[in-house]
Amino acid sequence: MGADLVISVGDLAGDLEREREFSGTCEVSLRLGDSTVKGPMTVTGVVVGTVDGVQANFRVAAKARLICVRCLTEWEEQLETEGLQHFSVTPDENGYAIVDKEIDVGGAATDELALSIPATPVCREDCKGLCPICGTDLNSGPCDEHGEDSGSPFAVLKDLFDS
Repeated sequence: MGADLVISVGDLAGDLEREREFSGTCEVSLRLGDSTVKGPMTVTGVVVGTVDGVQANFRVAAKARLICVRCLTEWEEQLETEGLQHFSVTPDENGYAIVDKEIDVGGAATDELALSIPATPVCREDCKGLCPICGTDLNSGPCDEHGEDSGSPFAVLKDLFDS
């Protein structure tokens, strides 16, 4: 990851009374569906000594480009999330460990940022989406009336709800 997020912890590991603040940036490129985060990721936090290593408590921020799943509107939004990662000399299930008396917080921060990307982004709660027939954005007004869609296999069900 970024050199800014590699932190020397040789004097912290095993010392419960010591801590060190840190901050840094690194470039990320993440994608979830049509949503992307590409560019600088800012990480700030504190590393605290634990009995068998250190614990990093951090805050992550980056700009995301999101696309509404209802109306396909694109916008940028600042994503911010918090994370907590324990590092010891033995790698955990994600491979995070103290190596040469240093930790790299960039991987854990990227993981937390990836989890904060909305799976189904919506531009606003009351988004009406697109007309399924002509594709008009229903947020900007109603579309032209479309005649009855008698070709639909569900057209016969319409009469059940009109009674």
